[in-house]
Amino acid sequence: MSRKKIGLFSGIIVFIIFLILPIPKELSREAMIAAGTALLMAIWWLTEAIPVFATSFVPLVLFPLFGVLKSKEVALSYGHNYVLMLLAGIIIAKAIESQNLHKRIALLTISLIGVNKKKIILSFMISTAFLSMWIANVAVALMMLPIGLSVIKKEETDDSDSNFGLALMVSIAYAASIGGIGSLIGTPPNLVFAGIIESLYPEAPQITFSDWMLIGLPLTVILLPITWLYIIKFFKIKGEIPGSMEIISEELNKLGKITSGEKRVVVVFLITSLGWIFRKDLVFGDFIFPGWSSLLGVSSYVHDATIGMLGVLLLFLIPSGNKKGTKKAKKALITWKQAESVPWGVVILVGGGYAIAKSFVNTGLAEWIGSQVTVLENTSTLLIVFLVVLAITFLTEINSNTATANIFMPILATVAIANSTHPFLLMIPATFACSCAFMLPSGTGTNAAIFASERITIPQMAKTGFLMNFIAILIITLISYLIVVPLLDLGQLPEWVK
Repeated sequence: MSRKKIGLFSGIIVFIIFLILPIPKELSREAMIAAGTALLMAIWWLTEAIPVFATSFVPLVLFPLFGVLKSKEVALSYGHNYVLMLLAGIIIAKAIESQNLHKRIALLTISLIGVNKKKIILSFMISTAFLSMWIANVAVALMMLPIGLSVIKKEETDDSDSNFGLALMVSIAYAASIGGIGSLIGTPPNLVFAGIIESLYPEAPQITFSDWMLIGLPLTVILLPITWLYIIKFFKIKGEIPGSMEIISEELNKLGKITSGEKRVVVVFLITSLGWIFRKDLVFGDFIFPGWSSLLGVSSYVHDATIGMLGVLLLFLIPSGNKKGTKKAKKALITWKQAESVPWGVVILVGGGYAIAKSFVNTGLAEWIGSQVTVLENTSTLLIVFLVVLAITFLTEINSNTATANIFMPILATVAIANSTHPFLLMIPATFACSCAFMLPSGTGTNAAIFASERITIPQMAKTGFLMNFIAILIITLISYLIVVPLLDLGQLPEWVK
């Protein structure tokens, strides 16, 4: 029997067991069904019994049928503010891609940094990471692959025994994953964290785009150069590639002069990004820089999703201006046909996670799980963070990073609170860790993208990624402990959970 069939039937059997098990006195029947549903989905996600996105629809069926949540309550999870923000980010990224702006940014970055092998890898990593803060990680990796392959082919004519090709492939995958950590829309696990906080604790302040950048961007900025040093040392990269700059110049020449469409997409991108960053008041000690929502008196009405959707509407309203005097000049910066091609499944996957979180809260399951686990008592905070990051990193190697976040975020939150610890103490490092599985193609889509190039084998990926996993685990642990904990004052329970 195949893995998928085993997973399919195992998930169903586990759910049935939870239907017939005796109910602990502290729990309700609805809580048991919520737990059974979560385990069914976890098994199906892990084994890909059915497409992972399709599994995300399970709560829409089981929760109303078994009286866990009303259908309209479950449906709200799939139209959550953060789901819409993710969708807006994906559509804006598609517009950047459709105008070829992403390719120009990448090529200009590479041409500016230099042509020796070490600098070429660094330039690919910087441009990939920057783009991954705004565009889906897999899309960026796939976009960078053909450029990288062109450079590799040139290098192989000079030195067929070099590890440069392997190093460049790995650097693209790693940089795409690391870059996604830097912004709230950079990768779905970041939005899973923000949305689950809102679902579990309605009184908690919103996690805004600027809030996340305060903690995510430092990790990206620190981890990226360390990863570059690791790659060039691991593969013993040295020397130059004659003619590599010609390849980059040739690609830039193919793009021609910057188009009106590219310029206008940049304007929309800046409006959206600055709208996100300056929506809420920015506090610098005693100085407060008022956000635009406060100045307009609408701070309690708007969300980052509002700005995201404004950006989307502008893309459909503003003509590209390309090829004046033709129909193409009147075409909007993005067409609906292009928008239809975005990965809608990721949006559904995030919504499914929010539905699970909602069921955990409404049935009392979250509180019960937390009360059963007392592992944090009398344990060093540094050790706790390290163990959480270690576990999530290696679990993500065999499971979708978004699915891993969906499964574990509600559990980590309730375990932390039950032990009188701030929920962010476990959730933020775990969110970081969801993006740092570097060993297997199944770990993240970026790993799968470079594996599909047939330039790297699974043993090579695993050998390189094993040590890289531990480097990331140590850096995430230290950044979380030394920067995130003091910056967000995670030493005590916040008022919104008391």
